Amino acid sequence: MSPQERVEIGELSVREHEAWLVLRERLWPEEPKEDLVSGMDVILDDPRRNAVFVARLHGSGGELVGFVEAALRDWAEGCRTRPVGYIEGWYVAPEHRRRGVGRRLVEAAEQWARSRGCTEMGSDAEIANTLSHRAHAALGYEEVERVVSFAKRLIP
Repeated sequence: MSPQERVEIGELSVREHEAWLVLRERLWPEEPKEDLVSGMDVILDDPRRNAVFVARLHGSGGELVGFVEAALRDWAEGCRTRPVGYIEGWYVAPEHRRRGVGRRLVEAAEQWARSRGCTEMGSDAEIANTLSHRAHAALGYEEVERVVSFAKRLIP
């Protein structure tokens, strides 16, 4: 059985919320758990504008090995149309990478965006995350902009 046949891509189910949280913690380990949970609530509260697709491993009780969070945005850098589909988060467990799982997750997100009238899809990655840059490029995404963010704490 090929790796692609062993993994099923589908929409997140209610019983998978804890497993999704575990994967979100792996993607964003520096984020406090309560922030990750509140972000999940925001996504789940507006299913017309948000979707989560997961990769389930067959023969393991449906263990989640990846996810993609997609949203409709009013605009995105480098995109000309409105609304635009957007990849908000994308993660595949390291042992399941380079087997087409990430591609299939993104294709599910793109199809979801198309079904909502989008003709473009946007995404982003941290500037140092060259693995994500290469993965995006392999799926046909083009770099459109680089940004350096600044912050200053204002103490009253």
